[in-house]
Amino acid sequence: MSLSGEALPGHDDRAAALVPDDPYASDPTRPATSGLRPWWRWLFVLPGLAATGYGVFGLVTAGSRVPLDSWLTWFVGSALLHDLVIAPIWIGLGWLAARLLPKPARPAAVVGAAVTGVLTLVAMPFVLGFGENPLNPSFLPREYGRNLLLINLGVLAVAAVWGTVATIRARRQD
Repeated sequence: MSLSGEALPGHDDRAAALVPDDPYASDPTRPATSGLRPWWRWLFVLPGLAATGYGVFGLVTAGSRVPLDSWLTWFVGSALLHDLVIAPIWIGLGWLAARLLPKPARPAAVVGAAVTGVLTLVAMPFVLGFGENPLNPSFLPREYGRNLLLINLGVLAVAAVWGTVATIRARRQD
């Protein structure tokens, strides 16, 4: 099927045909509103909206305690960092994984990459030594770069073993 064939309006039974009585499957006749059901999904959305509203209210009413120009720079900068650096890296890694890895090993690779990426983002201020004070050597007393490398190597080793086991199991079943 080509993209032009998918773009044509009409009824598409593929989603409903997979599991006919699945309450979570989208309704092809009403794709815009079928995600609103079941009703209890809103129990997850509403607390998130409330927390976001509380944060915006606190930011706006903080007055001079929050430098809004610095906050806005950080907020826009993080969005640009994500859109211009992190997302293209993930897209490239996904493209590479789809071409090089067997299908059963891909989830392990994705989880391993995600965990090492998050660990690196969290540890980077320590690795770079932000706030380090030569007069207080106990402030950053560890070898954070080496430790981050060792932890990331451990996570990637676990992911490699997981992917290898999943691939071997899938080949035995075939």
